[in-house]
Amino acid sequence: MANMVETVVGSKKQIYEVGETSREECDKVLKDLEIVRYEAADKIKECESLATEAGESKLRFAAITKHYRRHTLAEFRNLQEQVQEVQEKLTKARKAELKLKEKRDHLEQKAVSLQEKIERAEAIIGQVSVVLNYLNGDLRQIGEMVEDAQNKQALGLKIIEAQEEERRRLSREIHDGPAQTLARVLLTSELVEHIQKNKGSEAANEEFEHLREMIRQALTDVRRIIYDLRPMTLDDLGLIPTLDKYLRRMEEQENIPITLEKKGSLFRLSPKMEAALFRLIQEAVQNACKHAEANAIHVKIQFDQNMILMVIKDDGKGFSPRDEKKGTFGFVGMRERVELLEGEFSVLSESGIGTVIVFQIPVHNQGDAT
Repeated sequence: MANMVETVVGSKKQIYEVGETSREECDKVLKDLEIVRYEAADKIKECESLATEAGESKLRFAAITKHYRRHTLAEFRNLQEQVQEVQEKLTKARKAELKLKEKRDHLEQKAVSLQEKIERAEAIIGQVSVVLNYLNGDLRQIGEMVEDAQNKQALGLKIIEAQEEERRRLSREIHDGPAQTLARVLLTSELVEHIQKNKGSEAANEEFEHLREMIRQALTDVRRIIYDLRPMTLDDLGLIPTLDKYLRRMEEQENIPITLEKKGSLFRLSPKMEAALFRLIQEAVQNACKHAEANAIHVKIQFDQNMILMVIKDDGKGFSPRDEKKGTFGFVGMRERVELLEGEFSVLSESGIGTVIVFQIPVHNQGDAT
């Protein structure tokens, strides 16, 4: 068993190194691609300018030819030379433009290929991690925690796969968000130097403004990811203030009115319970924003002595019961979370009317009143 684990760990390390090498190569290709795109755009403008100049010079030459008696032979030859010179410049510029476009297309294809290679490596690493968790005994540990559950091994494997999927989701979110933005910041900072040498400080300052905006965006993305991992206000202020802040942020982000209705005598719960309830509402609201095409969302949370009722209602497009049975719209994950909390979960929906999601969670320890 130990040798098998060691072999799998070594394989995972090699796959990771392949992925990192591909990522470094991809970053270099993207840097070259940015510069080539910039040069190609400049060359296209130059060709357009020369084409206009060539057209105008041909018109002037045609006019002189038509009224040749009014002009000297020197003027005729001089304009003929100008026409030829502009045409030669245009031909040369178009050849350069074609080469730059070919180079740009090649780099774009290479970047896509490398990104696909990186994604494959990340997917394989995730699968290897599941195997390692299995070999290291995670399944046995989970089995002890859920002794009364049927099919402990299958449940344990599902939890591990869910954990790995969440890690992959977080990895993709960081890669597609702040990591990509920071990579563009690096590329743009090098491009600014290139622009300053070729076009001067004024053009470089415009790119600096884009650079600052990208840095601000990266900071926003990082803060959002940190908040999604675990809102810091959850431990300090509790469920309701954190939920209220989250819904205001979603309302602004999605441009959908979201109301929060609170009923009953509010009290603090255990940190784990508050985190679980927050995640249920977060998943249901994100689900409505993503799939429902709703004009408004209403969230209700009611505290009773031994039960917490949570209702998330939207006026979106709804769906048929058959779709819900297929496990779409993320309901499988919600149902599993509720089952772990020994609660009840129900969904009411009708096409064109909207959707109502109801969570009923028992509270064995009602905590401190607020």
